[in-house]
Amino acid sequence: MLHRHVKAAALVLLFCLCVLAAGCPASSFLRHKGPGQPAAPTVPPAVVPPEPKGRTSVSISVVGDIIMHMPQVEAGRLPGGRYDFRSFFAEVKPIIEKADIAMCNLETTISTPQRGYSGYPCFKSPEEILDALRDAGFDVVTTANNHPFDAGEFGVINTCDKLDQYGLLHTGTARTREERDKVLVVSKNGINIAILAYTYGTNGMESTIREDRRSFMTNLWLDMNVVRRDISRARDAGADVIVACVHWGAEYSRKPDDTQKKTAAQFLEAGVDIIFGSHPHVLQPMERSTVTRGGRKHDAFVAYSLGNFISNQRHEVIRYTDSGMILNLEIIKDLDLGQVSIGRVSYVPTWVDRYTRDGKFRYRVLPVGEFMGKMQGYQKQRLEAVWRETTSLMGDTFEAIR
Repeated sequence: MLHRHVKAAALVLLFCLCVLAAGCPASSFLRHKGPGQPAAPTVPPAVVPPEPKGRTSVSISVVGDIIMHMPQVEAGRLPGGRYDFRSFFAEVKPIIEKADIAMCNLETTISTPQRGYSGYPCFKSPEEILDALRDAGFDVVTTANNHPFDAGEFGVINTCDKLDQYGLLHTGTARTREERDKVLVVSKNGINIAILAYTYGTNGMESTIREDRRSFMTNLWLDMNVVRRDISRARDAGADVIVACVHWGAEYSRKPDDTQKKTAAQFLEAGVDIIFGSHPHVLQPMERSTVTRGGRKHDAFVAYSLGNFISNQRHEVIRYTDSGMILNLEIIKDLDLGQVSIGRVSYVPTWVDRYTRDGKFRYRVLPVGEFMGKMQGYQKQRLEAVWRETTSLMGDTFEAIR
């Protein structure tokens, strides 16, 4: 009897060893159920929700026209034929360099000592103005306006070359068709911002450019099909936000005309999110709105004209031409939803202080609110007037920074 029990135990042990040798886990064998018996329930692994990514943002500061009349060129001339214009922007530099991206419109070409320098009507400036812009904190320079052909093809090419040399990103004019069709996309804090630039025309100076090059050396907004293709290229390049800098409107008018309003609506409908305008040489209003594209609502913003940032134009000759602003705009991206919106919008009124020293004019751009209490006489009166003129034009929707 005992012998039979030992033999049975040996058979069971042998069977288990065979199962293990065959690579069948013991747990598998133990879970096996006979015919008609349900398998043991399997508990799925716990689903762990992804960590929320939150939001990120980018601050953009943008100014209007950088114009170089000959008195300004003379103001920056040093012994030995060199120039230094950094003092023009010393008082606004702390504001500009705070921005993640700072932009301006360069309404002059860059020339050489051999070719010479000139002001209105054909602007040709020393390259040191680019050094001053870089020193002030500017990152992006737009060049689509009515003056890029003032020095012919050389002016376009040399200006682009020098912008590259000084490390300033640029768009609006191009040396080749390939360069023209490549969209400028600036990536900052996880947000991709495409920057496009267009002008209404070039003062008839396109006649100085070979006909086969006119179509790419500067960007015109008169053909919306071209604008739509650029917008499509921007989206293909991964743009979260599309900014268009548009040179348009009537000079010295403080109100946008019907063409500006119609064009702005076309740009926004086509896919542009933000428009920064220039050319009138005076400030025009700005507005926030919401547009519907593809069944979704999108934030939109238009500043019709940012005025002159630096020039020799004076209020006494043509009203309001001595003032402008630094527009500050926040772009917010919800990283979880992939949605982009426009956050806080504020502005710093600016004024060009022209004064005399060493027998010639000197220039500096002043933040109006900061300097109203520091100046005397005419300067104080004009600063106070610029504050009133600017804030009344912009209304209560946007915050003026003192």
